[in-house]
Amino acid sequence: MPRKLFPLPRFAAALLLPGLLLASPAAVAQTTPAPMGLNPYTGPRFSGGPDSLQAVLRRAVGSAGSALTGQLFVRLELNKNGQPARCYVLTPPDRAGAALARSKEAKAVIQQLPSQLCTWQPGTSSINSQSDASIILPLYFGPPPAPTPLAYSDENPAFVSIVAKKNSPPLNVVNLIQRQFRYPAEDLRNRVQGTAYGYYEVSETGAVENRRIISGLSPTVDAELLHALNTLPDALTPPRQQGRPVRVAYVVPINLRIQ
Repeated sequence: MPRKLFPLPRFAAALLLPGLLLASPAAVAQTTPAPMGLNPYTGPRFSGGPDSLQAVLRRAVGSAGSALTGQLFVRLELNKNGQPARCYVLTPPDRAGAALARSKEAKAVIQQLPSQLCTWQPGTSSINSQSDASIILPLYFGPPPAPTPLAYSDENPAFVSIVAKKNSPPLNVVNLIQRQFRYPAEDLRNRVQGTAYGYYEVSETGAVENRRIISGLSPTVDAELLHALNTLPDALTPPRQQGRPVRVAYVVPINLRIQ
């Protein structure tokens, strides 16, 4: 039976890994979602690069001690000069993550994080903008995953160009997910609104891995977003940092609003 179509919601753009999010990457880098086709990363850059950012985050989390385990994602807001303004945690979709976010040790790490991240270089897309920027970063309590993805890289992965109509531009990752996502009927009736965050990593070979929901709205919205993430093909070329293939994390936010 064909999937029933509903009006598509508006999509919010993430910075990212990415994440490394994270590429709204590394730590998770932002993650501005990787566009279809080779394209440079245009989000904010940490002084010293994504490897240095990864090391600073590890030291920051280390102050919480070894008793805590798990992973949280935080949004770091930057002012127009690239200075960290504030940091807050994305609501985890599971009980273990929620308990970690409520712990006093994790709260202390998040509160102190802006002062440890110094000034960022503004993204090329916001050089002429007076608005603030933000980036989503992952915090690993306990042993980090191996390999640990970067929050961003110089070059985003290149995907197959998908053209909906003749002479129309290729779709980027956000467009592709938007076309696959359908607002669940139950959530429309219940007027469920807000932002859900999907996560995926692109490996050194271009494989799209570890797709999951890192902050959700409802079981049905989360399942639909995960379905959309699972339609992403592997990349033709991997992310690259200083010319070498690297693993990068990306965060894709979907903003649901009933008009």
